[in-house]
Amino acid sequence: MRRAANQVGLPAVLGVLLFFVGIGLAVYFLVTQSSDTFWNLEKLDAVSYAESAKSFQGGVYLIEGTLEELLDSSSASGRLVSLAVSSSRGVILIPVLVPQNLGSFNLQKGQGLKMKTKGIDRGLLQAEKIEKMM
Repeated sequence: MRRAANQVGLPAVLGVLLFFVGIGLAVYFLVTQSSDTFWNLEKLDAVSYAESAKSFQGGVYLIEGTLEELLDSSSASGRLVSLAVSSSRGVILIPVLVPQNLGSFNLQKGQGLKMKTKGIDRGLLQAEKIEKMM
C-alpha cells in the first residue's frame, strides 16, 4: 500500500509567512520608537499650565510649538524664550528656559520646535532636549 505524501497546505505556509512579517513589523516599530526620545513623554497641557504653573514642578513634559520670542539671555542661566502652543483655548505662550549646555542650538523666531522639558523652580520649564519640527 502506498502512503499519502505529507504535504504542507497553502494556509499553513501563509500563516508562517504572516507570523514572520508580524515579527518584522514589531521589530521595526520598536527600533523607530526607541530612536525618538520624545515618544514616552507626557504632552504639556498648555491650558492647565497657564492656570497653575507651580503644579508642573518636578515633572517632565513634551512641548510642541513655535518660537515666538527671545525674552531674556544670560551667560549664567541661558536663554528664556516663549513658545506659542496650540490649545483648546487658542494659542498660549509658554516660557521655557534653554540652558547654556543647549546653547549651541540655533533658535530662530517662527521656528517649530519639539522640547523635552522639566518643571523647575516655581513651575518654570527648563529644556532638556530640543529638536526642530519639520
